[in-house]
Amino acid sequence: MLIDDNLIKQWEPKINRMLQTTSIRGMDREDIAQELRISILKAAKGFDPERKVSFHTYLHTTMINTIRTLITKAQRRPALRSLDMFLSFEDYASDHWVGSPAAQKALSVTVDMDSKLTLNSILERLKLSEIEGSFLELRMENLTMDEISNTLQESAYKIRNRIKQKLGGRTEQGLLLWLNGTENL
Repeated sequence: MLIDDNLIKQWEPKINRMLQTTSIRGMDREDIAQELRISILKAAKGFDPERKVSFHTYLHTTMINTIRTLITKAQRRPALRSLDMFLSFEDYASDHWVGSPAAQKALSVTVDMDSKLTLNSILERLKLSEIEGSFLELRMENLTMDEISNTLQESAYKIRNRIKQKLGGRTEQGLLLWLNGTENL
């Protein structure tokens, strides 16, 4: 079987039909389509006409298995990502928390619940001290509470509790009302 662009073009309608019923967390339609195109090439390479099966049947099985594999991989990935996926280790190591480019980059990440709120606005409304900001930075670096206590020379648990008190034990809905200015802290 000839493996070229015409092979992909010939089976593109099948890819589009499969995309209509396929949704995989963390992948957009074009990513899935690209994976299916790759599976067409692999199917063409591995197809054995002497097995008395049509190429379409073989291709369909290959594409279904590809989708199943992608779904399995997506389910293994954690749904939530930490803020440090946006920052390199060098950004953390070389910059100080307040006013650093790394901190500004982290603070510009938006929180989308009912409305777009920036993490920066949340921290401004909480009026965190420098040590509380440092605590959050170290938590984003995945340091343990003991490591944070040693670094800051203060109990990390006490700092965490002060931050919790500033949140006032609010639920997500209450926090949204407070951040939007419709409720006092």
